[in-house]
Amino acid sequence: MSFLNRILSSGRVRSAARRVSKDPTPAAYAELAQEHALAGEIDEVLRVTAEGLKLFPGDPELKRLADRTRGLRAESRIKELQQELRSSPRPAVRKELCELLLESGRVARAEEVAIEWHQATKSPEASYYRALARAERFFADRRRDDGRMALDLVKAAEDALPNDPRPLRLFLQIASRIGAWGEARRALARLLEHCPGDPTLEARFRTVAALAEGSKTIEQALREVERTGRLADDAPDRKEGSENVSVRPMLQSLVQEPGVQAAFFARGATALVQGPKGATAERTARGVREVVSGCRAAARKLGLGAAQSARLEGDFGTLVLVIGEQGSSALWCDGSANSRHEERLRQLAGAASALAAAGEDA
Repeated sequence: MSFLNRILSSGRVRSAARRVSKDPTPAAYAELAQEHALAGEIDEVLRVTAEGLKLFPGDPELKRLADRTRGLRAESRIKELQQELRSSPRPAVRKELCELLLESGRVARAEEVAIEWHQATKSPEASYYRALARAERFFADRRRDDGRMALDLVKAAEDALPNDPRPLRLFLQIASRIGAWGEARRALARLLEHCPGDPTLEARFRTVAALAEGSKTIEQALREVERTGRLADDAPDRKEGSENVSVRPMLQSLVQEPGVQAAFFARGATALVQGPKGATAERTARGVREVVSGCRAAARKLGLGAAQSARLEGDFGTLVLVIGEQGSSALWCDGSANSRHEERLRQLAGAASALAAAGEDA
């Protein structure tokens, strides 16, 4: 940055800081953060956004600026570490690179680094980071094979690091998140041998012990996670409530279009149906839920990530589904569904997501 640009930037920063002092609104904080960003002052951007978020928790613009800045800083450091790794591969560089890649959501690349590290050095630390990366992949995709491999790698890391509690803590995290409470209890008992008297571990042990009676085995729990796509600590489906006020009119509008036999919105055990009546409505809604569940399970088994849409065509016509995090919408047409139908379904799923988010923020 030229001398003149630095002077101009400094003046804009001071002006923005004065506006924050006079009127500390989210917009004023965001403006000050952006001026620091233009000046290349990354640490100041993070400081300003953190201060603003303390006063205005959850403000979307401040949160976006903070996340974006942290991502840019992490990306810059990742490039530096990759250069260091090529010129002078060292355990500390590999460890930091794995951690930053995992924090940035680049799980596959983190696993590649950990595997290369393990193949080059057979380092016990590399064993742990291989297990950690595979566990993160399992948490993201919910595939049973990933869960099995993560647990095998955790066991290898535990053997390689017998006095290190981190592999045990990772095993505990996996067992707890899949609902294998008996295995979680055993892991906690062993952790208490490493950290006797730890009040947090003791309290957690008592909680888990109450859940362990009759709990699922590791294999049963992994199979259930793959089938449902849900972990034990996922937020429960919200009951039918205020979102139906907005979802139902959209379904009614869809089913009035020419050629449309039925419109559906399914979320957890709840399904709203427009078109069929009585037992037929219940049967078709159940079928739609099963199709959604099957699509999600198939995508996980094939390692394709999260299913987003599906289309079934046959003598019955066409069934189009849009699969969302907060609910799935579907349309059954006599003939072929057109792009406008699919767009309406996306709007329906998006409206339900927005209403769910608003309810969580409230």
